[in-house]
Amino acid sequence: MFDSDRKNADITLCIFPHLREFIAIDARKDRPGGPAVLNLSISNILSEDFYTKVEQDFSKMIRRHDVGFLELMGIPQQVEAVIRANSLQRIIAELGINIDASSDEKGGSVGVLFFSGSLLSFEKHQLYEATKNLFGSRLTEYSLRQLNDQVFTLMGKERKSIKDTTEQDLAGLISGKSGLYVTLWESRGK
Repeated sequence: MFDSDRKNADITLCIFPHLREFIAIDARKDRPGGPAVLNLSISNILSEDFYTKVEQDFSKMIRRHDVGFLELMGIPQQVEAVIRANSLQRIIAELGINIDASSDEKGGSVGVLFFSGSLLSFEKHQLYEATKNLFGSRLTEYSLRQLNDQVFTLMGKERKSIKDTTEQDLAGLISGKSGLYVTLWESRGK
């Protein structure tokens, strides 16, 4: 299967946490047609097959006869790992890569860039420099420009989504429709 690696990854996923689309940079040299920048929809990944597989894996996890109380406490982390693994498998399949689970073939590496926080404040020239440093030797100039245009557009949508969510949270808090609490500010550390 694919290993997670940030440096010189064969496939890099650009994730925008509040959006239903993301970008996959398939920089494999042996990719038919050469390296490519692909815009993908989460709805293609989160198909009925995805949910069925996650449910099966979750069922196996909690129905083991030898599970102890301490292991039950770790179920949230195990569920996160199951969702991450199944998501990655679906993304790889969506990219048309056939990795046989029974083979010893390593496959390649996958890196993930989360566009949040300070990354969303990049201006277009800063984004271009960053992507050129990451992918310049593996993508054509055309693909690099295409990547920057797509990422910059999605960065704008992500910023707008964050702003809209914050405004909705504030409106709900003021009107009393938000429930008992609302997150106005959250520190995630550095």
